[in-house]
Formats: sequence, C-alpha cells, structure tokens
Amino acid sequence: MEKYNIIPMGDNCIVAEVIKDLNLRKCSYPFDWISHIHYFTATNINYNFEILEKVMQCNFNVNDFFGKAFTDGTKIHKNIWFPHDNADNVEDTIDKYKRRFYRLHKDILNKKNIFIFLTRHYVMEESAFDKIVAQVLSYNSENKIIYMYGSNHNYMHKPKYKYCVAYQHLNYDITKITQKMEYEYEYYRPFVKSYLSTVLKRINDQLC
Repeated sequence: MEKYNIIPMGDNCIVAEVIKDLNLRKCSYPFDWISHIHYFTATNINYNFEILEKVMQCNFNVNDFFGKAFTDGTKIHKNIWFPHDNADNVEDTIDKYKRRFYRLHKDILNKKNIFIFLTRHYVMEESAFDKIVAQVLSYNSENKIIYMYGSNHNYMHKPKYKYCVAYQHLNYDITKITQKMEYEYEYYRPFVKSYLSTVLKRINDQLC
C-alpha cells in the first residue's frame, strides 16, 4: 500500500529539520521554516491551517502571506517570522513560496498525508484542535495528524481522536531556556526526533 506523504505545519523549523534528519523529507512546503515570533509561548498553527484552507479553496494570494516582511527588512508579518529566507532578493523568495504552495495544493489533492506540528509552552483549545482535525479529514478520510506539545492537553485521550491523531506530551520546561538554547538543542529536539522516528515507523508498518 502507498505510504503517507509528510507535511510539516510548524511551529518553526523543528519538524522539517527532524524529518530531514530521518531521511523522510522529500520536498519543501511553505510552513517548513517559518515561526511565530514568540514560538515558545504562542503558535502560528491555527493561522497556518487557515491559510491552508484558502489554498485548497483557490482563494489565496501568496503576496498576502508576506505583507511587507521582506521590503521593510523585518522578516515579520502578522506575527509570522521568516528567519531563514533571503530578504535581499524578494522576487526569488516569493517565487519559491509560490512553488511550495502549488506543491502543497497538488499533494493534498493527490496523496494521503500526515500533517505534523508541535507547540511548546502553549495549550491549544479543544475546539481549535477539533477544527483542524475536521479540516484535515475533509481533504482525505485516511489523512493523519501527529501533534506534539510541551504543555499537557488533557483532552487528547478522548476516543474521537483514536484513528486519526497520534499525540505526545513532550514536556517543555520554559524556565530552562537560555540564550545559547542548550535545552532546545540538547534535550527537546532529540526528544522530538526519537518520538517521530518511532511513530512514523509504526504508521507505515501498518501499511505493509
């Protein structure tokens, strides 16, 4: 049976980086390398899925995604931070994202996908998460979600998520964050990598 395609939805580059380290990243998508400006305590996940729905409805202008982020030198638009993108060549950057959004639209239409995202010191409301689940399943009833979170979400154990959501509480102690980010790179990201390696293997083994 066909294996799942993987779509990182944020927040920030950690999911795309880990997928690449696991040799599972086949292409680039628009949310791979962006972040909320306060990604420790806030998230773009809900906004990213709103953008995704506009893309799927063909009601999206890629220029609205950037605003003046590259012309004013901030690399920030509506709390979205583009830390890895080149502000010196705006046309090339916009063309790159046009290709990524086109690929995203095409792959969601033609493949079954796993949408992966995480949050750190942030709790997503159950109603907001339910909206994301409904959206993902509306594209393909076989789609899956992997959600990792640093602050406990007490509703995740509910039976309604049993067949479409893999979730994991990866405790994130924000008090251990320092300027050098040792906690992030020496503890949290290896934790994310270990979990994703295990859960993605389990999902794809079930298809064999």
